[in-house]
Amino acid sequence: MNKKNLSLFIKKILIFLIPFLIIIAGYLISDPFKVTRIYKEYKNNPVLLNQGYICWQSYLNHKDNLKYDSYILGNSCTVAFPTNIWKPYIKDAVPIRLFGDGESLYAIYKKVKRLDQSGVPIKNVLLLLDNSTLKNVDPNNSHTRILHPDISPIGVFEFQKEFIIAFFNLKFLLPYADYCLFHTYRKYMKGILTNKDLYRNQITNDFRNPREDEIEIKKEQYWLDHKKEFPKRDRVIAPYSQSIFNKQKNILTEISEIFKKNQTNYHIVINPEWSQKELNNKDLSELKKIFELNRIHNFSGKNIYTENQKNFYEMGHYRPLLGKIILQRIYKQ
Repeated sequence: MNKKNLSLFIKKILIFLIPFLIIIAGYLISDPFKVTRIYKEYKNNPVLLNQGYICWQSYLNHKDNLKYDSYILGNSCTVAFPTNIWKPYIKDAVPIRLFGDGESLYAIYKKVKRLDQSGVPIKNVLLLLDNSTLKNVDPNNSHTRILHPDISPIGVFEFQKEFIIAFFNLKFLLPYADYCLFHTYRKYMKGILTNKDLYRNQITNDFRNPREDEIEIKKEQYWLDHKKEFPKRDRVIAPYSQSIFNKQKNILTEISEIFKKNQTNYHIVINPEWSQKELNNKDLSELKKIFELNRIHNFSGKNIYTENQKNFYEMGHYRPLLGKIILQRIYKQ
């Protein structure tokens, strides 16, 4: 290939790459997932973020100044336990919520282990568990679930790669480009973008579900308007199948040992669910073998809390209204 042909070839390649370079530049500048640089605040973002990453980064941002010593761990059901309703039960403590959407037992374990390795106090822990959390003991490297590099064995390059792949996925890129151009939320964007102003407390990671505002305005009408989100339950509801096996036992045992080592005042809450499905008895027995009996509180299944529709936003999440009752009960015991 002579110089003229080589030069022409290079020009064609550059022309071909221009759209990709523009998109990459757009990604780096807009940083839609808020992972390419560190922010003092994470709020008012139209893109649904990796909550586990954001929570841990907020912890890293403030841990040296605030000296956190108490932690709420679990999945998005932790929304029922804002730190201000927990704090009266853990006097002179500095709490933070370290949750993740669809949080796995593996993710909880990695967080507890990292806290222990860091030598920070683990004075109090409120640990929320359910069947979906307990059965997941493997890393999830999707961009919405991947752990912060400070916790995960995955390197920074692998971490960033997942978000770049997600960005170039047309299911994300098209609605995101549409929103950036017209600043209009459309129904097809649901699950990718949000039109809600999600306020996050940058110090505690507390988050107020926007549905609380809707409930305050509509009152009883709220549950009529959201009737479809509360499917009818069967008279006889089979419990969940067993989820704690050897992998789970090993992880739970190590978490228990870390709590003992740090003399942690911990409580484990088994989440109540609108479905009224109960945690498997074998799983509950294993938890009682590994942890202290008086620290395990099972609110799953059919009970006075799951009977009351007003305790729930929809079938998957319960409200701080119920969170307050649960705290009163477990700390009174």
